[in-house]
Amino acid sequence: MVQLFGRLLAMLVLCATFTTHAAPGNLDTTFGAGTGKVITAMGAGEDTARALAVQPDGKIVVAGSCSNGSDNDFCLARYDANGVLDATFGSGGKVITDVSTYPDNAYAIAVQPDGKIVVAGSCYMITYDFCLARYSANGVLDATFGIDGLAAPFITTGDDYVNSLAIQPDGKFVVAGYCYHGGISSDFCLARFSTNGELDTTFGSAGLVFTKLSTYDDIARALVVQPDGKILAAGSCSDSFCVARYNANGALDATFGSSGTVIAVGGSSEGHALALQHDGRIVVAGECYAGGWDFCLARFSANGALDPSFGSSGKVATPIGSNNDYIRAIALQPDGKIVVAGYCWNGTKNDVCLARYLASGALDASFNSTGKLISPIGASDSVATAAALQPDGKIVVAGYCSNGSNNDFCVARYEGGPFDSRNCSMDIDGDNRVLATTDMLIGARVALGLTGNAVIGGITFASHATRTTWPAIRDYLVSQCGMSIVP
Repeated sequence: MVQLFGRLLAMLVLCATFTTHAAPGNLDTTFGAGTGKVITAMGAGEDTARALAVQPDGKIVVAGSCSNGSDNDFCLARYDANGVLDATFGSGGKVITDVSTYPDNAYAIAVQPDGKIVVAGSCYMITYDFCLARYSANGVLDATFGIDGLAAPFITTGDDYVNSLAIQPDGKFVVAGYCYHGGISSDFCLARFSTNGELDTTFGSAGLVFTKLSTYDDIARALVVQPDGKILAAGSCSDSFCVARYNANGALDATFGSSGTVIAVGGSSEGHALALQHDGRIVVAGECYAGGWDFCLARFSANGALDPSFGSSGKVATPIGSNNDYIRAIALQPDGKIVVAGYCWNGTKNDVCLARYLASGALDASFNSTGKLISPIGASDSVATAAALQPDGKIVVAGYCSNGSNNDFCVARYEGGPFDSRNCSMDIDGDNRVLATTDMLIGARVALGLTGNAVIGGITFASHATRTTWPAIRDYLVSQCGMSIVP
């Protein structure tokens, strides 16, 4: 009887927790001293946050640039899960690194499994070049990387700009951006670095890859490494969304699009963010022009064709504010919903803006009642440049906000709400039976930390089973059973 009463009490507490959960889209009052937002002055003047990572321990790392009075330096801030600056990181939660004697601008960040933090951007030497910095978990430059923690190789004789960074499972770093490589227009530009910061000569030509996709400027702004080792880069090409896929050695993947590249959407559109779904479909987000700029998304199948099951013929355009709306970041929820963040004109100034879409491309009405949100953060203009999803469904965005005279780092956290109502059973493969030779074996393998073919290898599925591939099984376990599984 005591045990039964205890279980009933636990269920009541759980129900109460869900009942009082704040509405999706609300600022999270457990963050930032009850306001849901944090504004941090970093340097001597202009501070611009452009990248964000949520560590496994819940701490939030933000990277960008800040003025030292004469030019820009790499800047990082780390916050505890409640939004307070983490005193164990750098000096009072902040790190400022003068990479070169001229402007240094950080655009991307990634956290290694060992807790080290890698930041990538562009630094002005004679021209702008790719540059990376690696920090230990406490914010000190890692002397085992590059030269005293910094790597800034010569790329081309023109200006070269990094926009995105990804860490491969083998620990190598891939960066993507754009380079003025032998012409007046820019090309997609990728580089891969070994774990010690040297260019990886097994990638492309001496560690570098240049791709001309269109007649005019080609700008890679986002990067994803697929589970199979292939590399996706997306951005803008001659005012259109564009995507390129590369094999692990840097060669274009001929099975994707037209000889490895896709140019789509058109009509004055700019791609800024990229996400890979667990089923292999690719979502690119940015803005499209139709009398003003609107939020714009496109979804492609794994072979590069526009996905007709998404929006209208693979595309979605959403007006948010009173005029121009710009997407700068994307995050995928385990339940298939798509979160995008950026900034919108509210009639007098720019505010942070978010939208959440169902997997079909329709706006998710459970998010702020309309699927979209305009959120003033700073005293004046507020711009979101990065977004990440926490395991509990909360949405973290970072960017920069005006304090009236210049910009500061700003971070806000929003309620995402619990993921869709779950329908979890031990019938993992969806054949309406629970068998030791399929469901129990799959569950045991996942519990041991196996992924991919190691989970389904040697298993004979019934002809009517609905989940017979690892992506389908993974999505079910994550979205319906609440599991946290590393891809």
